[in-house]
Amino acid sequence: MPDVKRVLIITNVPQDYRIVLFNDLHEKLAKENIELKVAFGSSGYKRRKGKLDFGNIKFNHVFLDSKKFIFGSVENTMFSYHGLIRLLRSYKPDMTIVIGYSPATIKLWLLSFFSKVNYFIWSGSLKFKGRKDSAFRILSRKILVAKAKGFIAYGSKAKEYLISLGAPAEKIHIAINTVDIDFFNKIAFDRIDRDSGSVKKLLFIGYLSPRKKVDDLIHTIYKLNKIYPDFQLNLVGDGSDREMLITLVNELKLNSKISFEGFKQKNDLPKYLREADCFLFQTGFDIWGLVLNEAMAAGVPSAVSPNAGAVYDLIQNDVNGLIIDFSNHEKAAHQLSELLKNENKLSEMGRNAHQYINNNATVTNSAQGFMDAIISFRKDA
Repeated sequence: MPDVKRVLIITNVPQDYRIVLFNDLHEKLAKENIELKVAFGSSGYKRRKGKLDFGNIKFNHVFLDSKKFIFGSVENTMFSYHGLIRLLRSYKPDMTIVIGYSPATIKLWLLSFFSKVNYFIWSGSLKFKGRKDSAFRILSRKILVAKAKGFIAYGSKAKEYLISLGAPAEKIHIAINTVDIDFFNKIAFDRIDRDSGSVKKLLFIGYLSPRKKVDDLIHTIYKLNKIYPDFQLNLVGDGSDREMLITLVNELKLNSKISFEGFKQKNDLPKYLREADCFLFQTGFDIWGLVLNEAMAAGVPSAVSPNAGAVYDLIQNDVNGLIIDFSNHEKAAHQLSELLKNENKLSEMGRNAHQYINNNATVTNSAQGFMDAIISFRKDA
């Protein structure tokens, strides 16, 4: 049984929910006399507008001097992880956890041919409708997976994808992808005594980018307006599709129904979540979709797209959320209409969502997934 004293996590950029996760993991590992260090590829990138307080970081960390490469759009940003090999040789981790199939993973794979490198792949990648990976992409990922000592997955769909690449199921540990739910739990308590008015307040939070296909949501709202006109939709977020979506709203004469609120910082979100009668989570594709964790923790009933990995681990259909295919505009509008008419159902769904997140998707749950991987490695190696 190896004596694990140092664990290195290599990931892209710091984000508030990751800081909370790594703080929790740091405390857990310290109790086992294990040191945690986190190497970030960079301190941030352009599409991340959220403000971070680096003073909240309790764990040992370093920012690598990475070059950034953008493929097609800022949503596809890759880092070079310059200085990683030097860090590995100086820090000498007993176990390394690396994000996805990045250049950092490739560097670990190459180094493993010349020295002992115990790397785990931490991944949220999944198969989705219409995904057509090239033979080279699939082969390269299988090669990286073959040399890994173990795996940490965001959720069940990410685990399925790892298995399809040849990862042994017994070596995959789930560290549920989540957020700082304590922040959003406070909103749930504020919602307990709220009065729902006759005009239902709908809410979308997310990037207004082609991948989200928010136009499907707007077309659904157009249909909804014909059968259930007593609503107002706030679109919170910004992105490259903003002007196109504003034009679409104008063409469909939905200006009085849909409001573009722009990007909001985390501390601005409680106002919207407190007032929302239903959260609409539309996406063309998300490997997870953390905004769903946030809405559920806040006790907001949600109508969600099946095109996000989070749905398969968080949503019990018609119990703590409603799964809707927003690309079928007519059917989606009728499903929303029936839900909005049922005040008792909305309240029950919101309560169930809040409880589910607190029971199954806390930061502590996620950190325990990492701990399980580390414990398993100590036993197996």
